[in-house]
Amino acid sequence: MHFSEVLGNIKIKKQLINSVQHNRIAHAQMFLGEKSSPKLLLALSYAKYINCKNKSSNDSCGRCSSCIKYQNLTHPDLHLVFPVLLIKNIKKATSDDFVREWREGVLKNPFIDLSVWFETFSNENKTGKTGHIYTQEIESLNKKLLLKHYESEFRVVLIWLPENMQASTSNKLLKLLEEPPKKTIFLLVSENSDLILKTIISRVQIIKIPNYNSIEIEDFLNSKFPSRSREEIKKMISLTGGNTALSVQMLQNDSFENKNFEEYQNWMRLCYSSNIIEITKWVNQRAAKGRRNHSIFLLYSLKMIRNCLVFQFFDKNKLFVTEDEKIFLTKFHPFVHKNNIIQITQL
Repeated sequence: MHFSEVLGNIKIKKQLINSVQHNRIAHAQMFLGEKSSPKLLLALSYAKYINCKNKSSNDSCGRCSSCIKYQNLTHPDLHLVFPVLLIKNIKKATSDDFVREWREGVLKNPFIDLSVWFETFSNENKTGKTGHIYTQEIESLNKKLLLKHYESEFRVVLIWLPENMQASTSNKLLKLLEEPPKKTIFLLVSENSDLILKTIISRVQIIKIPNYNSIEIEDFLNSKFPSRSREEIKKMISLTGGNTALSVQMLQNDSFENKNFEEYQNWMRLCYSSNIIEITKWVNQRAAKGRRNHSIFLLYSLKMIRNCLVFQFFDKNKLFVTEDEKIFLTKFHPFVHKNNIIQITQL
């Protein structure tokens, strides 16, 4: 993670760099932004810059031992805290139990959100739990912070989505922020500060990170997926409503369209044939899948419903659809029209 990887946000990057160069690093800072903002990317770039051994005037070097470890999120003085699920038969789960998966998820998708993160465990999380940062997390962190720094001047504690802390966890974190260990920096990365204790908010320096606009999202996705066409990426941005995390996830999954097409096709055939027995079987099969899977499928379904209307009034050759989708829509589109499309979409 380099500052150069973060599009725009010039003023914020300059502010962060100046705080390091003038030795004015606040011990507790919150990077606050919506789901599609580069808040996590900025926080990690900042942490990396703080401990870079050969930093320049505008970025970390990327070559020193500290930068190499930060690039993989494995630096021993970088402590990662994030919401976890009570699965895998772990009685008192902490971030350490899932840190390998979280590192992999963030390195693949630096715009990862909570639903994308928990989708990693969809096969194990059949109950649809949302997870938390539990009390034992801060107890574990306290023990770590009693130890000396391993190799860096500053130790960084990055807390991702602190709004998912239990009340008891928040109170324990508050004590840490009130009496922070020397040379320890807390970076909180949040999407909703309203859900965080006001006493914690009063002790952090808030940095508001704006969302990427559609052009910046497109530029980012083009750089991350050079093999994808610009048209495909534009359609993905439209499909996800500008949700960068979801766009990255979908573009990483080449079979996304095909899997959902087959299921959507079966669903529509069952609905329009009023085959109640088979519909019930279909519903039971779908219910066994994770909530993230449901969200992606419904997004895909909305796209296909819109395409039915486009098929009637616009040039169908300009639609971003596969050949199988085009064949299906040719036969199916008359069943979705101006008199029912609003109701279907709302449902």
